[in-house]
Amino acid sequence: MKKALSILCILSLVFGLTVTVAAETFNENALYEAAKKEGEVNIYSYSSRVFKFGKTFEAKYPGVKVNGFDMDSPEIVTKVLAEQTAKNYVADVIFLKDPSTVVNELYQKKMVYNYVPSDLEKLIPAMYREPLLVHHASVDAMIYNNEKMSTFPIQSLWDLTTEDWRGRVIFPDPQKMSEFVEVLATIVQHSDEMAADYERVFGKEITLSPGVENAGYEWILRLLNNDVIILGSTNSVSEAVGLSDQANPPVGFTAYSRLRDKEKNPNLKFDVITAVEPVMGVTTEVVVAMVNGGAHPNAAKLLIHWMMGDTKGGEGYEPYFVLGNFSVRTDVPPPKGSKSLSELKLWKSDPVYVWNQGQKVLDFWVAHLK
Repeated sequence: MKKALSILCILSLVFGLTVTVAAETFNENALYEAAKKEGEVNIYSYSSRVFKFGKTFEAKYPGVKVNGFDMDSPEIVTKVLAEQTAKNYVADVIFLKDPSTVVNELYQKKMVYNYVPSDLEKLIPAMYREPLLVHHASVDAMIYNNEKMSTFPIQSLWDLTTEDWRGRVIFPDPQKMSEFVEVLATIVQHSDEMAADYERVFGKEITLSPGVENAGYEWILRLLNNDVIILGSTNSVSEAVGLSDQANPPVGFTAYSRLRDKEKNPNLKFDVITAVEPVMGVTTEVVVAMVNGGAHPNAAKLLIHWMMGDTKGGEGYEPYFVLGNFSVRTDVPPPKGSKSLSELKLWKSDPVYVWNQGQKVLDFWVAHLK
């Protein structure tokens, strides 16, 4: 068996073949006993909800402490790169957005590796298991103030570029939030659909501005030229829309899951615009991986299993079982009041395209800022 695996590894190096070796059988009790000897696990998380699932993990598995570090995704990548270069292995698990960067900067350099608990393999489609395990898919979409507006205020993404919406569209800063580079790149990738919708809305073929190569870039340019308001976070966008006292409040791009904020603050009055052409939003993925050299590998595996939750969206997945987040497990239904991904008109972010074209898209955005 070992000889066969060695041959496969050689073939993968020579011919670029992808080799998937079956994961060890998931044995919760054995992992827990080994994790107790390690005593703790360190996780770098893009989400402050790490402290919620960290506490429930500690309650489930006494004797194993979760050290959660809340930081944004680019900071996680930078920190792991520095630690791996210095051979100062602190992190055991990383949990973050921007899979294209994670795969190219960390996974392909063998600084992190994939772990899929064997008991979950059949419950997670291959597209969400490789090259790194996807924890959940999230959606970025348009929201509007549903107290001031009784119906969806726009029908097309192109509406946002018209005079009616000058200075009334809010967009998160892609220079600070890499997921919105993914959103912009996905719109550019679907330039043909953007061009077709332009013709549907305005009754004529689109005329591109000088130096602009397709309708996706043209939409970005016209959005910027229409005095778009740029804010630093998704919750800032939802607050600006949902707390607006304007007679004609703005609309904004934000995370679908920001709907959960309304439970904490009933003064927030916003909802997602689900009927928009050519698409209502973009799905991006949140990945989880083990870090090379981590001192607590058994606790890390146990934690990742906990994070993936159960059939009711519970256990460590509970903080993410909210509107706008979508479990990749086929046995987990969407949260109450939510449709499934297949029922929503969405474009899926392509990590390969984002890696190859994302910087170009961001440079275009920066070059045309007012």
